[in-house]
Amino acid sequence: MILKLQLFQRAFLFLFLSLIFSVFGSTSVAQDSGNQLHILFLGDDGHHQPMERAQQIIPFLASRGIYVHYTERQEDLSVENLNQFDSVIFYGNRTGLTGAQESALYQYVNEGGGLVAIHSASAMFPESDAYINLIGGAFKAHGTDTVSVEHVATGHPIVSGLPELVSWDETYVHMKHNPDKQVLSVRVEGEHEEPWTWIRNQGNGRVFYTAWGHDERTWSKIAFKQLIEEGLRWTVGDWAMDTIFDHPTFTFGEGELPYYPPGEPWGTVGEPITKIQNPLDPEESRDHIMVDPDFELKLFASEDQVINPIDLTWDEKGRLWVTETVDYPNKFTENREGNDRIKILEDTNNDGRADKVTVFADGLNIPTSLVLYRDGVIVSQAPDFIYFKDTDGDDVADEREVLFTGWGTFDTHAGPSNLRYGFDNQIWGTVGYSAFDGTVGEEQHQFSSGFYRFQPDGSSLEYISGTTNNTWGIGFNEEGIVFGSTANRDLPLHSAIPNRFYNSVRGFGQAPRIQMIANSNRIYPLLDEVRQVDQHGRYTSASGFQMYTARDFPKEYWNRHAFVSDPTGHLTGEFIMSKDGSSYKAENIGSFLVSQDEWFSPIQTRVGPDGALWVLDWYNIVIQHNPTPAGKETGEGNAYVNDLRDRQHARIYRVVNKEADHSQDVNLGDASPEELVQTLSDDNLFWRLTAQRLLVERGETDVVPQLIELIENEHLDELGLNPGALHAIWTLEGLGELDDSNREVYNALIGALHHPASSVRRAALMTIPRNQQTLEAVLAADFLPDPTAPGSMGYMIPATQMDASDSQVRLAALLAVAEMPASEKVGQTVAELIVTEENANDQGIRHASMAAGAKNENSFLNRVLQKQLPENADSTYKANVGFVIEHVAGHYALGESPHSSVSDYLTMIIEPADPMIATAFIRGLATEWPDESAPELSEDVINRLSGLSGVLPDEAQEHLTSLAETWDYPGLFGTQ
Repeated sequence: MILKLQLFQRAFLFLFLSLIFSVFGSTSVAQDSGNQLHILFLGDDGHHQPMERAQQIIPFLASRGIYVHYTERQEDLSVENLNQFDSVIFYGNRTGLTGAQESALYQYVNEGGGLVAIHSASAMFPESDAYINLIGGAFKAHGTDTVSVEHVATGHPIVSGLPELVSWDETYVHMKHNPDKQVLSVRVEGEHEEPWTWIRNQGNGRVFYTAWGHDERTWSKIAFKQLIEEGLRWTVGDWAMDTIFDHPTFTFGEGELPYYPPGEPWGTVGEPITKIQNPLDPEESRDHIMVDPDFELKLFASEDQVINPIDLTWDEKGRLWVTETVDYPNKFTENREGNDRIKILEDTNNDGRADKVTVFADGLNIPTSLVLYRDGVIVSQAPDFIYFKDTDGDDVADEREVLFTGWGTFDTHAGPSNLRYGFDNQIWGTVGYSAFDGTVGEEQHQFSSGFYRFQPDGSSLEYISGTTNNTWGIGFNEEGIVFGSTANRDLPLHSAIPNRFYNSVRGFGQAPRIQMIANSNRIYPLLDEVRQVDQHGRYTSASGFQMYTARDFPKEYWNRHAFVSDPTGHLTGEFIMSKDGSSYKAENIGSFLVSQDEWFSPIQTRVGPDGALWVLDWYNIVIQHNPTPAGKETGEGNAYVNDLRDRQHARIYRVVNKEADHSQDVNLGDASPEELVQTLSDDNLFWRLTAQRLLVERGETDVVPQLIELIENEHLDELGLNPGALHAIWTLEGLGELDDSNREVYNALIGALHHPASSVRRAALMTIPRNQQTLEAVLAADFLPDPTAPGSMGYMIPATQMDASDSQVRLAALLAVAEMPASEKVGQTVAELIVTEENANDQGIRHASMAAGAKNENSFLNRVLQKQLPENADSTYKANVGFVIEHVAGHYALGESPHSSVSDYLTMIIEPADPMIATAFIRGLATEWPDESAPELSEDVINRLSGLSGVLPDEAQEHLTSLAETWDYPGLFGTQ
């Protein structure tokens, strides 16, 4: 924790040290007090864009040993949190200061804390007279102009020596002035001198205010940055004005690195950088990494134990396993036997540092990921996935089996990576544009960037979701929801519907690529400039996705905060995840870890067995893979060749909460079956999934009664979860006990459809046998609307009559019935569901409804064509309903049935069909109806259809014409 000294304490310390130094030497107090300053910056999401403005000044201040921690959480104004910082910056347009927050702020400043109020901070909290008095005045009005000021306290250390500041800004006028302040500068307007920058004392603390700072024009000025720096230093105390804080003391060597000017086209290279920062030793590098004051960074391993680690995991004993690759990115060997290794790192004396290293497997060549399985580890080494097995328990692999092959080797940073053991007992992973083309389990697969899963024995492979570019991150939250990230732009991602559901809809085409769910993909580095080929200022090398899934961090992090690294920006970013209908949204809240050391290159974060967040630092000055600068060579891995690519360094850190125990007291190495079952309820997802894996690999059913007990336990934890029940379901799935042959298991699973934890209901829906009996159980569980309910054939069923408590459960129900036997009732219920606005406007529900509607095409169409949308339905709502109807109609058109029912559907929409619904149906038929295939139409039907064009909107006319031509019935619908 950063402890701030009260001013009188600092003064006493100064006098005491001065006496000592006068006797024993001339060492200055400033040098002896050379700690970094840590500042809390409170902004908001308003029009002043505080987060963007803060980023304009954060690198500047960091280079001077002043680290700024940005937040938009007003609840951070608590005494406990404020006391972690040396000073606080306010900038934004906030209101609603609570009594507790007002009191905390006053106490913080009175006891020696600093407060820097910038520009619109004087308009914040207008309801609080105490806040206005603390700031020293309040905003009244403004115009705009090119502003300059006159210093009226020229001898004050804040303004003395500052360069002249002239900038376009808002011409603030203030009111409610607190006379207890000293004005440092004024804005002169005619005969009026408007106080512009002032300071004041408050108890033992200090307050600085300036009206400068409306937008990026002022914030970009070096004079403004220096003004804020001096204001911060003054609020901390006189001793800070001349203190040389700990700041980068980097040394530099010679080399040549390409420079890519921001905003230039992809691959455009400017003058090369020839002054290259030298590497730092591990402890010094750690000191240049900024992390929130709640946490501290502990070094677990460095180049003495491992070099160039690219992935990590832990075994049932809690030992760290790493994939080490010095051959990456360009050193391919002909027989794929190289210099890379799988290592086991242990801390045997419990001092927090690795002191034992075991080489489990060597002779590898550019392995990119690993995941534990049975007596060994599965490794991705394109073109193969290889299982290394230890048959005699000596921690050295003695068997090697290729599970399957087909991964592209065109580009080593675009191949398979991020192998993870999933809730469903399969191995999940990512791949980039090097793609996959091969046969697994007698099934041919060909796909590019995205997520996939496979059985650990290599018997099957499934492409789950496509992404837009190289994909280097995948992970799960505590409910088993799948997330991830791509290298460029798109992060985080949410994989809600596997591709197989889109593939089940005839004529749909390629499944959609999943898109970013974050509000921003900006990065927030500590350096003024970082070398980026493209996506300047945004994630361009995003790697790893990790939710916080333990309990050692503060509660706000649990199953909510996610981390994605960007080694190019020398940072690990932080996102707050929250439910958004059947999907999620992510709020980019900046950098969780960020460094000024240009070698710091975090590529993975994982929540470890101890509840800490582990950070894999590639520690390399060359992060860029491609393009190759002009005149340079491209290597075999499609990465440009540069002698500065380092093969001598690595760092592995643990980020620990200072207030937590963060000890590792679990070891499942010799755990009994009963202990493994108990661990399914552990508070750390790592141990839960490890126990689940061990039970599934054990393969015995003697634990089934205990698993049933867990499922039947309806207790909810602080987050509304029941981990034991959730993992018990998936463990039974892995043991093959969910095929409805065991009635006790089957009854427990049916009962789980009604469990109070939505994650348990969702798991039950995902694992329930796909048969008629379970279909009836799903329909009886009220996840979907009841088509027999009174009034259901009228307008629509309210969403509140469904399982509205969790749209993700509803999504899972739709996907479940899409894989079950066709049912008249299901088609009707999906038709009722999709015409409600809440469901139609939810993309996940909409797409899942399409799959379920297509499985039950006839009953769906028969029902939906009789529905009416409200007269005030907006265009988005109409289009979303039409999306489902069009694709189900297209699926129907491509079916193998004789389509004798098509005439019934067409005559049904003549009157009184909803025009939008009818148009979507016609569009789907016309788009997908096979050439030279026409239904048999009676003369009566032909006569009735002749007037159809007259009752449909103009947009339907071209589709009617097209359909008539396909059927070889010119003019059938009254069109020519």
